[in-house]
Amino acid sequence: MPRRRSAHAPEAMSKAVARIPSSTLTSLLPRALNPHVAVVDLVATHLAAAADDADEAKPVDLTRLLPYLGHDELTAVVLRAGHSHPLHTLRFLLALPPPLQPSPPHLAFLARSLASSRLFSHALDALSHLVRLHPGHDALPTLLLASPTAPHPSLPGLLVKALLRHARLRDAFRAALRAAAAGAPPDAAAFNALLAALSRAGRFDELWAARATMRRAGVRPDARTFNILVAALCRAEDAERAQGFLEELEEQGFEPDVVTYNTLLSGYCRRGRLQEALRLFDVMPHRRVPPDLVSHTILIDGLCKAWRLNDARRMFDRMVQSGLCPDAVAYSVLIAGYCNEGRLRETRSLLMEMVGSGLSAVAFAIRVVIEHHVKFGKLLTCLNMVAPLRKYGVVIPSQSYSCLIGALCDDMRPNAARGLLQWMIEDGHSPRLQMYNMIVDCFCRCDNPKEALDVKVEMISREVKPDYDTYWALITCLCRLGRSLDGQSVMVEMIESGSQLNEAICAALVCGFCKEGDLDRAALIVKSFVLDFHIHCNESYNALMRAYCETRSTAELLALQDRMLELGFVPNSETCRSIIYGLSKSSG
Repeated sequence: MPRRRSAHAPEAMSKAVARIPSSTLTSLLPRALNPHVAVVDLVATHLAAAADDADEAKPVDLTRLLPYLGHDELTAVVLRAGHSHPLHTLRFLLALPPPLQPSPPHLAFLARSLASSRLFSHALDALSHLVRLHPGHDALPTLLLASPTAPHPSLPGLLVKALLRHARLRDAFRAALRAAAAGAPPDAAAFNALLAALSRAGRFDELWAARATMRRAGVRPDARTFNILVAALCRAEDAERAQGFLEELEEQGFEPDVVTYNTLLSGYCRRGRLQEALRLFDVMPHRRVPPDLVSHTILIDGLCKAWRLNDARRMFDRMVQSGLCPDAVAYSVLIAGYCNEGRLRETRSLLMEMVGSGLSAVAFAIRVVIEHHVKFGKLLTCLNMVAPLRKYGVVIPSQSYSCLIGALCDDMRPNAARGLLQWMIEDGHSPRLQMYNMIVDCFCRCDNPKEALDVKVEMISREVKPDYDTYWALITCLCRLGRSLDGQSVMVEMIESGSQLNEAICAALVCGFCKEGDLDRAALIVKSFVLDFHIHCNESYNALMRAYCETRSTAELLALQDRMLELGFVPNSETCRSIIYGLSKSSG
């Protein structure tokens, strides 16, 4: 007897079908109707067209393709287009929106294809994206397996560079050693990049381990390799070993270049071993390596730091006599040496010589010379030097103007400082708020509020907004000079500008009005600060009470005290002394 079909069978069947992944369902379709196959064909065709005509090609519209793109489809695209059109395939993969992204095998395959096409910079980019997108993935095995035969010889080195690009020095070191052990060592350029990074990081044990691996793997070093190693020895303050290493290399047929010798000279000078540096300098011509500009500059710097200025000058003259033209660095080193010894006449002479030679990079030397003239109190001499420099068309650095303006203000010479500010503007600099404030404060300390107010107007016209320090200097100066009403006007401007008032501003105004005998206005200031700004200034309160004790009756004093209590002021010992003094004065 046939089994009776349940009424729920069609519903159960539909649920079972719904649970089947869509990719499984579409795989049952003929190839011509399968959307997953079609999307691979479409992308591969587009990439081929883009490679044939890069100017006409438009980017693939991924909007309607995303539902049919998965890992398998991306793999199919890479296998179909990645060998013949690797660069366009890489760009397509990198344009995919999250969560879609190329896998390590995809990027390794494309890196191999790009390297085979001699597109090494793009191959490095592919490996760099691999390292970035998959930071926890061990890329070396994937890279070695990306080719059915031997990997492209450049790939291990490119991987090392990609890891260094992402500051993964330890991983780069391990990758280099493992690649060499696998019979696919990085090339000399990659080893050089690794050695230089290890030297900069001070990881000298790993550096020499990498050098030993390089030797065992048969990677031939070049001049850059040896220069890096010599620099590492000098950085490790092992100049003797560096010298021995250099002699060993010469015995092996390597001829050091001027960079190698300069590295050794720098190492000796850093350790203060000038005699060895000078001997090596004298040996260089006999080894057919004439000292260059850098060689002379290194020794000039070393002699200056050893306080041997006369020897440094002789070395400078020797450099010029040998036909070398000093650059800005050579001049600046010698100028700094003279400045440190306070020999300012020589610094001015050298600076003028430097400018006369047509060198443009003189900003550092000018800054050093001006700072040391300020340090030794030679302001007038410095200004007399700056004026002709400007006539020669030399632009004085902004920092130097700031240094001079500050020194002139400290020396209570605000007019000279303001003149220098005008020079600064003519040289194309934009003075900062701090410079304006120094000049405003200096005029105020010199009891010249008119000029200070003019500077404030000027700074506003140049769109430099005054701040609290600007207004504080002006208000205190005006109040001190008996112009408290003008000080109050400045306070109103201060409020309108958005600056915050405080107790110090209140005290300056109240004390000023009390000194001028305008006690009613002083009392109004105290009241306004309390009611409008919620500022209770005890100094102002006590100053007002003292003034009332001196000039008003006891009744007025007590009435003031009542008003102050209503405003929230609490008498302290100074207040009590003032009241007692006022009462005793009245009774007497």
